[in-house]
Amino acid sequence: MKFQNAATGVKRIFTAEILKLIAAIVTVVGIVMTIVTVAAANANSQGGTIAAGVGTVLLIAAASILALIGGIMALVGIINASKDEGAFKTALILIIISLIAAVVGGIFYQNATVQSICQIVQNLMSIFVTVFVIKGITNIAAKIGNDEVAQQGKSLLTIIVVFYALSLIANILVLVFGGMFASVLGGVIAIVAMVLNIIAYIVYLSLLNKGKNMLAE
Repeated sequence: MKFQNAATGVKRIFTAEILKLIAAIVTVVGIVMTIVTVAAANANSQGGTIAAGVGTVLLIAAASILALIGGIMALVGIINASKDEGAFKTALILIIISLIAAVVGGIFYQNATVQSICQIVQNLMSIFVTVFVIKGITNIAAKIGNDEVAQQGKSLLTIIVVFYALSLIANILVLVFGGMFASVLGGVIAIVAMVLNIIAYIVYLSLLNKGKNMLAE
């Protein structure tokens, strides 16, 4: 059973994630250079300040361009894959909802409440898009009979659920109960959740790579 559209789509989604990862790394470097710029300014090193400032601007611009290209490529990839698997169609619908929320937020930028709601919607849609991309790869793997990829997809979904559950618990502990113990416990849970999130991202990249290779066969 061939899934040519999904093969093209997943390959583009994987490439998009790599571009976003590079953009994130470049952004971090840009932040470090910003700190260096401030330090140079404080030390009255005009030449160093100008050089670091220009470098920072170029890095941030490069990161923005990479992130934009990655976002467009991911969208195109999901459109491609949606022709072969329903979960990708759902992901596409969620992206459209996110874009609508972004437009509404832009129109009502002076309304803090609307801005907050639109931001929450965009964040939720981003999470669910990732979930349905994973679901799409998992479904195709099951149809093809690739148990390894299918199981990895299911495991990744479990990690994501646990991550958000822990994040929610950490926030509830701090906001509802308060106090030193709740804050410390919430902080520990938040750290565990952060580690899980990093693991989830690594597994997600691995899943996309395996899905890409699986569909290329």
